[in-house]
Amino acid sequence: MKSIRAVLIDDVEVMRITLKKVLEQFPHINIIGEASSFDEAKEVVNRLKPDLLFLDIDLNGLISIDLLEELNCTPKIIFITSHENFAIKAFEMNAIDFIIKPISAKRIANAIERVSLPSVAINDNNLNEGEERFQSDQIILLNFDNKMNFIKIKDINYIEAYGNYTKINMLDGKLSITYNSIKNWENKLPLDIFIQIHRSTVVNLINVLKIEKWTNDTGRLYLKNVDKPFEISRSYFFQIKKKYKM
Repeated sequence: MKSIRAVLIDDVEVMRITLKKVLEQFPHINIIGEASSFDEAKEVVNRLKPDLLFLDIDLNGLISIDLLEELNCTPKIIFITSHENFAIKAFEMNAIDFIIKPISAKRIANAIERVSLPSVAINDNNLNEGEERFQSDQIILLNFDNKMNFIKIKDINYIEAYGNYTKINMLDGKLSITYNSIKNWENKLPLDIFIQIHRSTVVNLINVLKIEKWTNDTGRLYLKNVDKPFEISRSYFFQIKKKYKM
């Protein structure tokens, strides 16, 4: 397994020692540095340019999320913190995981399993085609009615554009609104079960009831647990027929 160069950032020395002990179970995680303050973290990360950060939110009263804007590299991030209220912001920044202290080896292991070195760097929350996609069984954290819940990617029914945000509609009827774009979601969702049918809509193919031709070479799609049909624009309808029609 390819070595992953990591830096530990936490203002509590005991926490860094504990984390290093846990990470001894993962020989491919190569700890190349650590830091205990905002300024020290900035210097260490910009100098060493690691692949991965284990990052606390609170660094002696300063918020480490602000640190990410001052880096000259784009490491992947696993947040380890006592501050639950920053979870939404952390995942908007494409964090691998947001782990609440006290840590457990199992939770760390689950996070590390989702870490792989990017072929294209993440920058300013823009996801590129070359980046790793979600798996259908992968679990992510979304906000529902101001409460964070873990959901499986395959349980998303459809996603629709909402200005600078997107509405994530679950099969069970729950709704989450995230600060992201349809393009970002389309670049991350698994290609085998999600398809874009309009510039503002992505749907889960598993939940499609039927597709029918409509006017001017457009189409209509019916989805489970949704009363009204979705419009399939002309270009996407052509692509769907070309890809899936026998």
